[in-house]
Amino acid sequence: MNTQEELYPKVNCLALTVRKEHRLMVINKVTRKTFSISWKSILYAFLLTVVNIFV
Repeated sequence: MNTQEELYPKVNCLALTVRKEHRLMVINKVTRKTFSISWKSILYAFLLTVVNIFV
């Protein structure tokens, strides 16, 4: 008969920490990229509007 430790091995705390840090890093990169694309899109829309006024 299997003991509970054999059925459910101990969770590696370091692995959980690394996974958490990786997720935070991915979220940070996505947030920065989204902000970068957003402000560039707003800038280009403004510039196109200004150009269309004078054309």
